[in-house]
Amino acid sequence: MSHTLHREGSVESLKNDFVVLTMAAQGHNVEGSGPKFRRYFELARQFHPVNIGENKNTGALPAFDYDTIVNKTDDGCVCLVVFDDEKNLIGFLQALKKEDLGMSVVVSGLMDEVAACCEQVGLKVHTVNMSLGVFGKREKLVGDKEREITTMCGHGMITGEMVLYHVNRIRKGLETAEQASESVCKLCICGAFNPARGAKLFQAMADAPAD
Repeated sequence: MSHTLHREGSVESLKNDFVVLTMAAQGHNVEGSGPKFRRYFELARQFHPVNIGENKNTGALPAFDYDTIVNKTDDGCVCLVVFDDEKNLIGFLQALKKEDLGMSVVVSGLMDEVAACCEQVGLKVHTVNMSLGVFGKREKLVGDKEREITTMCGHGMITGEMVLYHVNRIRKGLETAEQASESVCKLCICGAFNPARGAKLFQAMADAPAD
């Protein structure tokens, strides 16, 4: 399974939200993978990602310090890049295909969109994972709108209460939706959070009538 698989929201909200993850196969090609991961990030930089991260560092912010993350990337990392534009995703996939790093790559997003991007690049989809949703006592979950933001962090580091806290601050004029999104983005340590989408979601919640 993938921790980027369970993002929630409408089709319109989830358009232009793509996470590209790469990793080595344990016991197969971990040794010596660090330089390949650093090259992965170098290629991504050309296509304007909105976030990057890896599992031995902290998630990056918009205007993130690329050099810090790349320099700390070494063998056995799990590296993520987030795009909010389909054309940039296609460009990155084309670059990865040409580079042929020999690493496993997983693209998360709306299935039809991802398949169309792969087809345009000439890549064959190997496997498709689909989320079956949440089972059990759903009434104990935070609200639907909050989950659109919290589920962008696959490790559950962003809480519903935190989302509502920032929505209240936006309504009071204490911060912008972009600042709120950047703030919660810091907590997504692997870099899967999409701060561009987050800002739109925060603004929509703040503009809605308060309960």
